[in-house]
Amino acid sequence: MTSAEGASGAQRVRSLRSCAQPLRSAMQRRARESDDVAAELTLILVELHAANKTELLREHARSENGAWRAVAARAADRAIDTDMRKAFFVDPDERVRRAAFGTALEVHDAGELEALLEAARVDPNPQGQSLAIRAVGAIGGERAVLALKDLWARADDATRMAIVDAWSARASFVSGGARELEIASESAGGLAAVSACASLAGSNGPESTVANARLRHYISEGNDDEQRLAISIAAMNPETEAAIAKAAKEANSELRVVALTRLTRIDARRNDAFKALREIANAKASSELELRAQSEALSALAQAGDGSVKATLLKELGAPVPAVRSRAARGLINLGDHVDAAPALADDEPSLRSELACFVLAHETQQR
Repeated sequence: MTSAEGASGAQRVRSLRSCAQPLRSAMQRRARESDDVAAELTLILVELHAANKTELLREHARSENGAWRAVAARAADRAIDTDMRKAFFVDPDERVRRAAFGTALEVHDAGELEALLEAARVDPNPQGQSLAIRAVGAIGGERAVLALKDLWARADDATRMAIVDAWSARASFVSGGARELEIASESAGGLAAVSACASLAGSNGPESTVANARLRHYISEGNDDEQRLAISIAAMNPETEAAIAKAAKEANSELRVVALTRLTRIDARRNDAFKALREIANAKASSELELRAQSEALSALAQAGDGSVKATLLKELGAPVPAVRSRAARGLINLGDHVDAAPALADDEPSLRSELACFVLAHETQQR
């Protein structure tokens, strides 16, 4: 972090959010500088409530540097800052707009609804558009719900997923969002339809029974992406458990791993699920799909503390592909073997070093 520089350094420090708390002092020292890396770290500190927002807004609202204007946009969370937030919604720098939409999502000022709806329609950055949509949902009301319905008609699946999140927000759900989610769940399919089903299934309302049935349909009959999502997010009940258990036996090897991983959390099925995961992890892979399944099985077993995968993880620490080395090191850390994982912290790949250092800190914090 202290040596990070330029655009690549700023990109790298964004991955530090998950371990920001234990790094707070170091972040505050590096954030005293004036480059983009310092701005990214200041954004994290703002989200930790470890920075003076009023001062940052005053200092950087009109900065020529987009990274620092983004800091100001993230700090503009008072009611009196609404005009400034609206100005940030149309800033030429996407970093500034994303930060402003993130602030609007927290503030949910009804006076910003129309400006956010316009951003939801026209913002060219997918992440910014998604944040604007979710901010609309947090404000809620019939106007918000129906405007998002108009956007749904021409939206791609990623945008529809954001709209589902927006309709699921309490302020929208009770103002027609539940109705729109039910319509979405009855559509021809796609990840947004699966997500809509999951939202309704978790509502415990009159529509939850039908939504749960639809989720089970996606678990057994959906395409690979639909099955993966449905298996991962469906609320567990006896019928859903049975559907996931069936997928764990009959789906392709990659989806079997997803299903088996969920079954490891059920006492009565844990031992059989571990046994099946070990078989996949140790099988000879003959296709890209089977290689991915093997990789995911190794990760699932390591995360569950199964020491049977340790020898394989040690071998993969020397793999030529950084992602494989990263997964192996994370697996060893999950097993409590920090000594054997330590060489990866000096890996030639800077992003891998940062990722693993953060993973170690986050892991240790969780164990306390």
